[in-house]
Amino acid sequence: MVWVRILPLGHSRTVHARPGLRAGLGLLLLGLALGCALPAEAGQSPLPPGVPNIFDRSVRMQFEIAAVVNLRGNPDLPVLVVRHKQADGRPQVLLLALDARNGRQTWSLATDPIVLIVAFASPRTVLGIHVDSGFLERGRASGTYTTRDPSSPLALPGILREVAAVMDRSFL
Repeated sequence: MVWVRILPLGHSRTVHARPGLRAGLGLLLLGLALGCALPAEAGQSPLPPGVPNIFDRSVRMQFEIAAVVNLRGNPDLPVLVVRHKQADGRPQVLLLALDARNGRQTWSLATDPIVLIVAFASPRTVLGIHVDSGFLERGRASGTYTTRDPSSPLALPGILREVAAVMDRSFL
């Protein structure tokens, strides 16, 4: 049983609670404190197999930014192209599209969900195309990726059109 008596401002308040409730409240506060202390990358969904964990700072240091563009000119769909610093690095290039409908004029790799990942072994060889299935189906990132067959020459242009269409539909 819990009693809470709140008195007008300037007076003290008394709380009587069972020990289990106090322990639960303590654990909740501890969990909140730990959640705030974790790095931003801990909030991101796991990346598909074979995609380097670009949320890890040491992995991110192996890449350099080659380009930042907006897919079909849409500022809510920034595309980041990063290139591996070593010529024999795998993958050589990553194309990362973010869902930046965050209510701000900025985007962040740490907080905005990645909705499309394309890994290239070379400029003409696609290793993998991974798209957030929730984004394509419902217009919201789910953190669950489906892998598309990159062997078709129309696979990449097709998926770019699909992703751009989701953004167009979401504003109608």
